[in-house]
Amino acid sequence: SIGYVAFDGHLNTGLTLRTVRIKEGVAEVRAGATLLFDSVPESEEKETELKASACLNAVRNPHDLPVEIGHTPSMPKQADHRVVLIDFEDSFVHTLANYLRQTGATVITVRHSQAEHALASKPDLVVLSPGPGRPTDFGVSKHIDRLLKMGFRIFGVCLGLQSIVEHFGGKLGQLPLPMHGKHSEVKVHAVGHDGSCFPAEKAGPIFKSCPSSFVVARYHSLYGLRPLPECLVETASIMPGVSSGDGVEASQPIVMAIQHKTLPIAAVQFHPESILTSPELGLQMLINAFSL
Repeated sequence: SIGYVAFDGHLNTGLTLRTVRIKEGVAEVRAGATLLFDSVPESEEKETELKASACLNAVRNPHDLPVEIGHTPSMPKQADHRVVLIDFEDSFVHTLANYLRQTGATVITVRHSQAEHALASKPDLVVLSPGPGRPTDFGVSKHIDRLLKMGFRIFGVCLGLQSIVEHFGGKLGQLPLPMHGKHSEVKVHAVGHDGSCFPAEKAGPIFKSCPSSFVVARYHSLYGLRPLPECLVETASIMPGVSSGDGVEASQPIVMAIQHKTLPIAAVQFHPESILTSPELGLQMLINAFSL
């Protein structure tokens, strides 16, 4: 890890991931996996090999050019767009920033304590990052208040979704079993706070050009409880009737995405930037967020 001590006494640190250390002609690649109570050693070993594979290939085959990820007609690059990514102290916020840059947008990543200054750039989209703890730990609601007054589009990821639910009067629950580094299948739909179904177009733009169901990465233990605030539409949930391992009844799959009925606000509980979510779909969702 790297970091610095500021003049006010605060310590700010970060992790260096997917790096190669070269000393005296020898390359060293380090990779690790998250060990949880239900970890399977063989799976964790495969995860470390996967994480290290790109760096190892760069060392072994230095003249190989990376394959360009093509942008289909449904994936136009957002060349003239600006994004402010508000960091709520998430370990992988720069991975999300990298995905946003892959859309072609210019991205400013800023800690939540300095976010107000970054908004002077008049971004086309503000992204509320994932993060540890609860939304109240970071006072996210005050950020949402400011963004609404300034008229910005808002897209939340993980903690971002939880923050939006709480801001508009909803409540959060805690999973019986935490889902950190787990994958689940989600279903796209449009459901109101009272359980009524809406036409598909009411689900908003986030899942445009995405299939009606797909696998996503989950890193959370909090989630938005039903009924959601009346102003929010549930736009995706865990696949109904399928046990996801989170301890919640399969007949009551948890909310995985939301869309405000009248404001340019949407969020997902899962991580579009994770390798466990299809990279093409994750990128498509971020591109769609510019259409809020």
